[in-house]
Amino acid sequence: MSTTTPSIHIRPIATVPLYGGTCDLCPSWVGERTDDLDAHMEDVRAHARTHPNPTAGAPWTPGSVAPSPVTRGVEVGTALIYGVICDECPRYEGPASADRHRVDEYAELHRATHTAHQSMRTESYSSQAIAAHRAAVQADPGRWAHGA
Repeated sequence: MSTTTPSIHIRPIATVPLYGGTCDLCPSWVGERTDDLDAHMEDVRAHARTHPNPTAGAPWTPGSVAPSPVTRGVEVGTALIYGVICDECPRYEGPASADRHRVDEYAELHRATHTAHQSMRTESYSSQAIAAHRAAVQADPGRWAHGA
């Protein structure tokens, strides 16, 4: 690590589906917009429970098409996944998230690692500086890739 200010960036690195919902009985209900499939499915099921099942107890005629549910989950777009990129640490694998504010926090934790490393070098590797650097590295959720 150099003694200059590290060049740490936050960049979009991927996309994930963004889910919503639709309901034939409640045209204004669109469901919570989320990239979490499990939370999305629970949101759709919770809304569906607010409507009685119109086919409950109805006889099924062989060969007929089953009625479609009135409440459905739909893919409404994509959400960006942001990652922390450090030009000074080529093997650094920064954490990623769709939550940009969380990734900003991750970048600050990585920046603190650089600051602690610089302090460790300027303080002649004192035990306090080494401990502070170790704590900063452990607090940084990113990891360094090992190997070729």
